[in-house]
Amino acid sequence: MQYCPKCKVNIRGKKSCCPLCQGQVREIETDKEVPAPFPTLKKHRISGITFLKVITFIFIAMEIIFGTVNIQTDNIYPFVGVSMLGTFVAWLTAVTTLYLRNNLLKVITWEVVVAILVDIYIDLRTGFRGWSVEWMVPGTLLGLAIATIIIAKIMKLRLDEYILYLVLDLCMALSQIIFIKNGMNEFTWPAVITIMVYLILIAGLIIFRFEDLKNASQKMFNM
Repeated sequence: MQYCPKCKVNIRGKKSCCPLCQGQVREIETDKEVPAPFPTLKKHRISGITFLKVITFIFIAMEIIFGTVNIQTDNIYPFVGVSMLGTFVAWLTAVTTLYLRNNLLKVITWEVVVAILVDIYIDLRTGFRGWSVEWMVPGTLLGLAIATIIIAKIMKLRLDEYILYLVLDLCMALSQIIFIKNGMNEFTWPAVITIMVYLILIAGLIIFRFEDLKNASQKMFNM
């Protein structure tokens, strides 16, 4: 440790002269760490608001570019509309992840809902071949149930902390009946199997863990 008798400050490191007055310094011995005489500037990190502004600007810029191309080409390229939708979904996912970054289950559930809606929309816009309601929706919902349980186990969540997500997943699974009833889903096995699995899962939870479901409902609705 060095010391400047003129400025009366301690100087860390090895200096040939005082950084303040350029005068001579002398060595001192000390057992304690002496704080630096100059303030330490913290490195500025990008705030959440700044990040949100940046991705929003990029999203708007890309939508303007895609929209301009679409207008100039008289909508002859169908991939442009899909790209615009994909860009919107990416922006929405980023915003949702930023807003719900402390709740992984919410993020995944929200992204599954968005993915289902987008795939059904794309299926409808491309002539509707039924792939979205026959395969994508049932497969995604089964994957969501598995992912919810695995994440809950890894994060060591209590059942009452994630049981309502499974109930919400059941509601989404039951909504597939709409596609079956109106004839949009002609190959019903995947959708029916998904509904069956969720019904068995929820029935088991109600029978064996009803108190957890009750506690979760009370927390949500402040009953």
